[in-house]
Amino acid sequence: MPVDISTNDAQYAYDIVKSICIEVGPGLPGSSQERGRADYIRKELESHLGDANVAIEEFRVAPGAFLGSLPLSAFFIIIAVGLNFSVGHFPVSLCWVTAITAFVLSIISLATLICEYVLYMEFIDPIFKKKQSVNVIGTLRRSGTDTVKKLLILSGHHDSALENTWFRVLGYGFYITIPTIFMGIFTMITMSSIQIVGLAMDNVGIIQSGTLGWVLLVYPMVPAIVFALFFSRGRKNGGNVPGAADNLSASALSVAMCRFLVKNPSCIPADTEIRFISFGSEEAGLRGSRCYVERHLEELKRLDVRLLNFETVAYPEIAICTTDLNGVKNSPEMVDSVVAAAKRAGVPYKVKAYPTGGGGSDAGSFSRAGLKATTLLPFKIPQQIVAFYHQKWDSPDILTIEPLHNVLKLVLEWVRHGGE
Repeated sequence: MPVDISTNDAQYAYDIVKSICIEVGPGLPGSSQERGRADYIRKELESHLGDANVAIEEFRVAPGAFLGSLPLSAFFIIIAVGLNFSVGHFPVSLCWVTAITAFVLSIISLATLICEYVLYMEFIDPIFKKKQSVNVIGTLRRSGTDTVKKLLILSGHHDSALENTWFRVLGYGFYITIPTIFMGIFTMITMSSIQIVGLAMDNVGIIQSGTLGWVLLVYPMVPAIVFALFFSRGRKNGGNVPGAADNLSASALSVAMCRFLVKNPSCIPADTEIRFISFGSEEAGLRGSRCYVERHLEELKRLDVRLLNFETVAYPEIAICTTDLNGVKNSPEMVDSVVAAAKRAGVPYKVKAYPTGGGGSDAGSFSRAGLKATTLLPFKIPQQIVAFYHQKWDSPDILTIEPLHNVLKLVLEWVRHGGE
């Protein structure tokens, strides 16, 4: 008779989240508090798997680069605005220099934002301070398994985010922040281009039409600069955000699933290895999962890996994501296997793309490398974004047992069937 996973297992996951939030606190990428959160998860995994089956993998990360791309882009635009105003107040040769410099800085601002913040590339990481971060990996096989033919990974991340300045201040108006920042940059590129054309044609009228006026300063230029400069806060020590839902809930569920499977090894398919991974530095641009994929890529391909990632487990209905990383496609085969598991488990679900403009999850690092992966996102958008996402209100108090239990039920069905 099949063994079912209970609310006691969900409660165990909740208790892990609560204990970490109380004993360690928030854990920004690369901070000592992030290491403390990872150590707590490591000890929990070791209590179920034994020391020999739990590994720590360290990596170097520039935690300030990912979200630092926004204020850096704003800094370039501030200089470009000043140069734009100065055109026409200098000799022609200097006007050429200022107009072209303003244009180039605007392009650099755009490239910084797109490459680092949208595409999750390590574009400006080399100029930021490096710190140590860590991934925690637990490994489980059914007793007697000598040859592994398939690898299943259950994952979350233990670091927490910088506090977003605008979610609570603007409410649903936060949706205008990123578009406004891009509008400001494109406005600056356009106006600088017009000035260059005016200089080339020696036409004062065209030069003046390319000079920013009060209307464009009021919107979008000043709001774009303010939004980007002050996009996030709380950089001291481990930060301000407890990160209970995002994303200790996921790492704790991975541990809870580990405990259940150790007690019920018959649920583990033959010739299959299961890894329970808590990634570090997800909030710094998925750096932990990217490092893991780079280090283990050949092995992951050889074992036909399937990664099921959990993200922000705070709502009973589970979104099964077809995309990640602002458009990277997840494996349709993987999505279908998770949908089948959700149906067997009898949990509420929907199939959808990762939220547009919502960044990415650790599954994105796997999907971008051509590996089979998807993310479970039990998170109500936009209501829960405004309520607690990347804010100091993301505490254990906002978690409930039902979403945690629903994820566990789905994952158990998925594991039982070998990720098929």
